[in-house]
Amino acid sequence: MALWPWAALRGAGFPAQDALRLAAPTAASAADTWLASGLETPGDALRTAFDSDLLGISAALRSLAGESHLREALLWQNRHAYKTGVEPLAALPATARNSKARQRERLVASYVQRYSTKNDTIGFFGPVGWARLSPSNEGLRWTPGQRLVSRRAVYFETWCLDALSAALARDASLRHWAPPRLLPYFRLEGHVLHGPMPTPVELSPEQALLLSRCDGSASAASIARELTAGDSPAFASQDEIFTALEQAVGFGVLVWGWEVPLVIRPEVVLRGALMAIEDADARARALAPLERLERARAGVEAAAGTPTALDAAVADLEAVFQEVTGAPPTRAAGQTYASRTLIYEDCARDGDLVLGAPVIGRLGAVLELVLTGARWLVGEVTRGTRAGLDALFDRLSEGGAPVSLTALQLAFVQGLKDPASEAELMPVAKAVAEHRRRWRELFALEPEVRRQTRTVDSLRPRVLEAFGEASPAWRSRWHASPDVMIDAASEEAVRAGDYQLVLGELHLCNSISSLFVEQHPAPEELFALAERCATGADVVPVFPKSEWSQRTLPCLFPRDSLYYLSGQEPPPQPGARALRVGEMVVERRDGTLEVLDRVSGRRFGLMEFMAVFLEQRCASIFDLALADDYSPRVTVDGVVVARERWSAPASELGFAGLSDPMAQWLEARRWQQGLGIPRFAFFKVATERKPCFVDFDSPLLVEMMAKLVRRTAEESPASRVQFSEMLPDPEHLWLTDAAQRRYTSELRLVCEMS
Repeated sequence: MALWPWAALRGAGFPAQDALRLAAPTAASAADTWLASGLETPGDALRTAFDSDLLGISAALRSLAGESHLREALLWQNRHAYKTGVEPLAALPATARNSKARQRERLVASYVQRYSTKNDTIGFFGPVGWARLSPSNEGLRWTPGQRLVSRRAVYFETWCLDALSAALARDASLRHWAPPRLLPYFRLEGHVLHGPMPTPVELSPEQALLLSRCDGSASAASIARELTAGDSPAFASQDEIFTALEQAVGFGVLVWGWEVPLVIRPEVVLRGALMAIEDADARARALAPLERLERARAGVEAAAGTPTALDAAVADLEAVFQEVTGAPPTRAAGQTYASRTLIYEDCARDGDLVLGAPVIGRLGAVLELVLTGARWLVGEVTRGTRAGLDALFDRLSEGGAPVSLTALQLAFVQGLKDPASEAELMPVAKAVAEHRRRWRELFALEPEVRRQTRTVDSLRPRVLEAFGEASPAWRSRWHASPDVMIDAASEEAVRAGDYQLVLGELHLCNSISSLFVEQHPAPEELFALAERCATGADVVPVFPKSEWSQRTLPCLFPRDSLYYLSGQEPPPQPGARALRVGEMVVERRDGTLEVLDRVSGRRFGLMEFMAVFLEQRCASIFDLALADDYSPRVTVDGVVVARERWSAPASELGFAGLSDPMAQWLEARRWQQGLGIPRFAFFKVATERKPCFVDFDSPLLVEMMAKLVRRTAEESPASRVQFSEMLPDPEHLWLTDAAQRRYTSELRLVCEMS
């Protein structure tokens, strides 16, 4: 294992104190007194305290709704919520407690808890920081800047440029200048078209000639000129060619337009494509709407930091977009992580962070043990998948004959949708279950002990015995990305040795995605590190827009990587080195499955094509779940490797069904204290993508949690609700700003594995 010298700092953009303003301290104290008394009904004093604290929470939410940082954050993410929820709430007195006001309070509270506790990375409310790893004897040195962020940049969402491209292509006089491209799962062999269809199709010589020119590099107009030139042209007129291209698009064989790849700056690629239009008038007409969008985006960028100006600038951008595309300016309404708006902002955190040898050394020894288990898990998944692909090849092959990669890939993906065949093709669940069983066995937890400690020296021989013999991974050198939190009251406490480290998620891939790279002070250093781990040109799939956003896109691959085209997405850059799935066949040579490129004759191991798919599908499967209903906190030489966790059936959380707010809150506290869940926790329900924060001293946050639990129990009756302690808690947050406000944070490291 080798650590990269850079770690991404993921920190909240709102101080933790914002979430604490939603607590009911007087009522919480009175509630604990009542619960301890054993009395059957709460008295008037508790009711009075509860009502008074609710008024205080309402006032806090109205105050937050009027503060510029929350108003601006909502304008970036959800202008509709800003207009219908935040603005009206800020204007209401705290005594207004009708159902509409409570709904708006819940809306504001949901964003406050997210922006101040969850380390989501987006905009100024989740800025990207970077830490340098140093041999310094100082454990940690943090120098906050004068502002929260040092750099702000506004980016178009790819779908915004997709909509513009589609609008341009609807103009037939412009579309002639767009390049047609044969989709990668089709292959021409003479006059025969092969592809995902029952039988190959015999084409006319003219049709085959036309399709052979459609490689995405030449415009339809230039192809038409070529094929209608000379004494005996293949086509009688250019219009005949345009009609044939339109028919091929209708048959699903071609795409014809200015394709926008999934990249951070899609407008740059689109501009380059439009600049290639040969006709000056057509080029100017195509560029004009793009330039209008870019000017409107520049207006948004200039307005950042001032909610009123930002609101007007975003409205102007939306109006321009609707005018030039005819499409609505938002999509995927109601989804939390869905790239809904035309643009987004990413920011760099203002400050300088250095991690020194004491922190790195404490973490490194424990990480070596944990990553030994991760290496075994990756090897087991790879071994099982290799066996599954071998068996699948045998089923598809006729007497050992080659199988098209398209057919193998399609059968593999379809098989993964069926739980029965998934277990044979890619036995992830089996490997994860055995991985957990071995960790549980070697930790040998004592029953009913909530805080358990181990040492590296005592665990090392057990870990090597359990995980020392690992099968080869999906590639000979790969990456893991652990998220690590520092539990310390201040940076001075870290330097004094008064801290513990907390291991969060361990990603079995390099999870430094494009959004982090874009905010790095020297991105070329990260690419050089990625290339240091390469053993040759990586085969990288072109990621589908339906499953990825440009922000979360894996991008740290060697710069000479080969891009594997298997769907409708174009290569990330014009001229990128690409492999087309339709040209590939799978053969067995010397007992090993290989992929042959029929164009170049080059051969690849099948796992080279599968490696990126496997690591992304398995990125989050590592989990030290040391027990089912309850897991204690386990610390190894000052590193918490497993936080305290609880699990309960959603249908059994009776407090979620109570309608009276105070009764619901009191019963939730009774349940929480009975299990020993701390005041601050995170919970995860089946209907939500990510965990949510709950402060059991906050009736409002408990009510919001109960609503999610209730919905989960209705939609997924057999599901469970997972709780984990918040560690570090709000009193142990070392990351501060210039005003000494505290922020939650985590460090995302990268480990080279072999």
